[in-house]
Parts: sequence; C-alpha cells; structure tokens
Amino acid sequence: MFYKLLKFVIMSRFSKQLLVLMIVLFAFSIYTSIKTGPSGNVFEIYGPAFLAFFLVLPILSGGIAVLKSDRDFLFTLPVKRSDLAVSLFIVQFLSFGLIIVYILGYSFSNLKPVFIYALIDITGLILAMTSLGPITYSLKPWWRALLALLLALWSLSVFFGFPLSPAAIYTGHPIFADVSSVVLAAVTVPLALRSLSRVDLDLMKTFTRYTSGQVKHTRRFSGMTPIKAIYAENFFTVEIAGRMNSIGGGGAYRSARFKLKNGIIVSAVLAAVYYYLFSITKLPLQEAEVAIMVLSIYSVIFIMFFTMGVLGNERLWLGFMTRDPTHYLRDKLTAKSLSMTVLLAPLAVSNFLIAVQGNLQALNFGLLLLVEIPSLIVIVVYTSAFLSPFQIKEDLMMPGQFNLRQMATLLPASPAWFFVALSYGFLELGLQFLALTITVLAAAILGGIAIALISSKTVGSKIINRLVAAGFI
Repeated sequence: MFYKLLKFVIMSRFSKQLLVLMIVLFAFSIYTSIKTGPSGNVFEIYGPAFLAFFLVLPILSGGIAVLKSDRDFLFTLPVKRSDLAVSLFIVQFLSFGLIIVYILGYSFSNLKPVFIYALIDITGLILAMTSLGPITYSLKPWWRALLALLLALWSLSVFFGFPLSPAAIYTGHPIFADVSSVVLAAVTVPLALRSLSRVDLDLMKTFTRYTSGQVKHTRRFSGMTPIKAIYAENFFTVEIAGRMNSIGGGGAYRSARFKLKNGIIVSAVLAAVYYYLFSITKLPLQEAEVAIMVLSIYSVIFIMFFTMGVLGNERLWLGFMTRDPTHYLRDKLTAKSLSMTVLLAPLAVSNFLIAVQGNLQALNFGLLLLVEIPSLIVIVVYTSAFLSPFQIKEDLMMPGQFNLRQMATLLPASPAWFFVALSYGFLELGLQFLALTITVLAAAILGGIAIALISSKTVGSKIINRLVAAGFI
C-alpha cells in the first residue's frame, strides 16, 4: 500500500520527463566533480556561503509540496498517517533537496581527501534542509526570519574560526562538520515527519492566519493619470514574492512589499559595508574576486523572487482594462525594471569604485547589478508568460504538477551566470581586456533584449493572449 501511495504522490507532482532530467543532472554533477581536480581555495568561500543560502531558502520561501487536489482527495483517504508523512517527505526531497545536491555536488572535487566525511555531512544537510520547509511552514514570519538568521550565521561562522558547523567540511574540520550536520538532521527530520503527519491541520492553521489579517495601509490613486498610478504602484513600491519550489510553477506562495525609499537606505548601508570589506580592508585580490563571483550568482538567483509576482499577482480585468493592454504591460515592466535599478544603484557604485582600484571582477558585478538584473526581470517575466503563465488565486496550495516547461522559465538567467563565469575565467588567466569586453557586451546584449521586448507591441499582444488562454481573470 505504501509503494502505491508513494508512486501516486510522486507522479501527481512531477512529470516523468522532469524526474528523468533531475536524476541525470544529479548524476552529472557528481561525475563531473569526481573527475575534475581541486579548485584551489574557491570552495572555502563558495561552500559555506551556499550552505548558508540553502539553509535560509526553505525557511523564508517556506512550504510543503502539497497540491490543491490533496485537500479534497488525498487527505480524506483511509491511509496511515505515517505512510503519508514519509511519502510527502520524499516528495519534499525531490522538489527541493535534489537541486541542492546537484549544486553542492560540484564541490566534491575539493573534498576527495575527506570524501566519506563529505558524504555524511552532505547527507545530513540535505535531510535537514528538506525538513526545514515542513517545520517552519506554519510558523509566524518573524520566527522564520529569526531561525533563518541563526542558521545562516552558524554556517558562516567558519569564516571566524568556529569549527562546530556543517560548513566546516570546507575549512578542514570534517569530524566537527559531520557531528553538526548529523545532530541537525536528528533534530529536524522527526519534527518534519511529525508536521507532515498532520499537514492538513497545519494548512488550515496557516490559511486562517493569512486570511484573517487586516489591511494596515491603504493606497489612493485618485487624481492620478493611468501612467502615474502604474508608477506609484510599481516603481515606488518594491515587491518580493516567493514560492516553495524553484524548479516548478507552484508551491506555498508568499509576497511582501516595501517602499523604495526605505530599500535605498538599506542598500546604501550595505554598499558602505561592502566597500569597506572589499576596499578598505584590502582583502587579497583572488579572495575578493571569488567572493564577488559568489555574490553575482546569489544576485541572479534572487531575480526569481522579484519576478514571480509581476504577472502572478496581476488581475487582467482590473489593471489591463484601465488603458491599452500592451501599453499597460510595457509601463508596468519598465517601472519594475527602473525601480530595481535605483534600488541596486548604491551597490553598483561601490563596485565601480572598487573596480577603479584594480579589481575588474567588481566592474562585472557592478554592471550586473545596474544593467543585467533589471534587464533580466523583463526577460524572465516575458519568458515565463510564454512558457508557463500562472496566476496566484490561492496562495497556500500548489496549482499543479511540475514539468519541464515550468523549469525552462529559469533558462533566461543562464546567460548571466555564463557571462559572469566566463569573465571570471579570463581574469584568472590574466586576459583583462577580454574579460572587460565580455562584461560590457553581456550588459549591452541583455539590456538590448529587454528594451526590444518592452518596445514590441506584437510581443506584448502575444503575451496578453497567452495570459487569457491560461485562464487569467
């Protein structure tokens, strides 16, 4: 009975083609990592930084791999709650943990001397990270934020010489790393199974909390022209949205907004700290370049959190009917893109100042922040609208199965990663002029594509037709 239940739960969430691709990518990452040699001290920074990111991600994005149909069918079946919990845990691993294994698998090339310890450490971490979503799903936001901060600091503590951390596997303390990850898994896995065994109650608890709140502030658009109202909504207010799964079109959905002026203050403070660390303290050039590359990868990942709600939260009958739909789409995305440019401008300026001092990788990062990320917002939104448009109608349940088409919506971000890595590689080889050329060319290409998409009335009309055909209301 358990195997039939497990098969049903897995196949109702993933297409067979996507499962095959995930397994192939997983095997490829391990094979490539084992066959390649060590990468210097790159993973001493890369490893702990990415572990911190992946410990934070399932908590802040939150969620359980549960479909709308589960509430009406699966949870009403006379199945053992323990079997249901284990089945949902395995699906949770497939939807979140396997992607982490795929990325961290590339670090095994640096861990060959401690390979057995690394396997134990990574296994414990994957189990713990898979468990964090179900554990924190029904917690209040400030509890989730506090837990995420503590786990991130725990991972990054190895930079300050603290060995008792799961990330210590990258800094020469494999036994401490194994103890940390195994203890973390031993605590989190039982809690996750307990939460998944009563998932229907947690869902109702969360649903009640998120639907019983009151609007704290109302915004007024009276007296504004349509274009001023669009910019008031999309330029001066920044929205961050997230769903539980980065490979699919669903998951527990959360969104938050903050005023652009408040975001600029935070961005300016971070820019000052950033400039101090990478310029005033005079980090070794290689370490600074590796750190900037890791930050570049983080920045492209967070593109997804700035694009998920752009069309997903849109109501066609309200916004698109206020003026010509193609003009509305153009102005909305222009406002979003310019808002992101202004928000990231202080950090970009810090990088340009660092680049003047000789670190050309900082120029790469500065152009990424100032030009490429705002351009990618447009490109990713348009691509998602063509390939897998979805509208948020109930934010606590996934709308349907994950498939290859949904995963393809992440592809537009790939060129940015490729250009960053390529420029970094040429800098390592001492080919500074070529690296600079690639950096400027990447910004020009992505910026040109974004402008062309926004300016094309034909493309805008096709997107609107896709949204209507997908059932947008």
